[in-house]
Amino acid sequence: MFKKFSISLVILALFFSLTLFGYASVVKAEGYKIGFSNYSVTNSWRVQMEAEFKAKAEELKDKGVISEYYMTNANGEISKQISDVNDLITKGVDALLITAASPKALAPVCEKAEQQGIKVISFDNIVSSDKLTSKVGINEVEFGRIGAKWLADKLDGKGNIIVLNGVAGTSVNADRWEGAKEIFDKFPQINILGKANAAWDYAQGKTATENFLSAYSDIDGVWSQGGAMTEGAIDAFNAAGRELVPMTGEGNNGMLKAWKKYSDEGFTSIAPASPTYQSSRALEVAINALNGEEVKAQYELEIPIILDNTLQDYVRPELPDSFWCVTNLSNEQIQKYLYNN
Repeated sequence: MFKKFSISLVILALFFSLTLFGYASVVKAEGYKIGFSNYSVTNSWRVQMEAEFKAKAEELKDKGVISEYYMTNANGEISKQISDVNDLITKGVDALLITAASPKALAPVCEKAEQQGIKVISFDNIVSSDKLTSKVGINEVEFGRIGAKWLADKLDGKGNIIVLNGVAGTSVNADRWEGAKEIFDKFPQINILGKANAAWDYAQGKTATENFLSAYSDIDGVWSQGGAMTEGAIDAFNAAGRELVPMTGEGNNGMLKAWKKYSDEGFTSIAPASPTYQSSRALEVAINALNGEEVKAQYELEIPIILDNTLQDYVRPELPDSFWCVTNLSNEQIQKYLYNN
């Protein structure tokens, strides 16, 4: 009788310990379902960011941590991304990773997911809500400040500049410009001739710069919040026969190649980098949260800064212009997930 009673106590104790300290991981022994909602793949940074997620997800799937994952692309449409998230909720995902087309418009559906017990990790273009599990990204305002301060110093606080912004309506675009404007407002003799939203894209950056070059005979500098746009600006200046001026950039391989190529002619730049591995870091945070670990409300990643004297450490001459040089992808993963080799 005593023996049976003791066994019953052990079973009861085991039940409560599982309930309090990891029962979720027991019932999810087959692995977690992960949803990834991307607002677009309109530029090469976003393509590589997806590749970083997929490489990490496949690694975790091989280990049995993830059973399956779903990836959606809203093509820049807010309504489609809301629909995508609702569909991921219906699929029964355990965690949702999201980079949002609109910080405010995606908040309600993300909060709905949280209310249903889904761990929501917002990264890159951050959702405007304090009711999510966690947020992951760099300080985008500081990103804008870094380049603007460098450019203002290069111009000795005066001159005519043009501005190449990213995708209108996104938090990254707004935050980077907020940081840059904060700096430029301190230099009344820096004249902003014009601004263009070029979607962090090479072709759009080149076209926007061509338009500025046609309109203005005196451009002393370029503040660009994206490396591919800066590469486009360099090519536009060269095509127009105009002398290259100081331009801010980013860790895009094409831009870094051009920087290296024209450095002997006096071209100079700075490239604060937004790591494409934000997505894989967000996935790690999601898994930690699902495992019952305590996660912070926000993770601010370091902003690597590429300068003239460190350019050689980052540029990858053997890889395409579209590659982003601050990455966690191995050479094997680069070929597998980016270039299908």
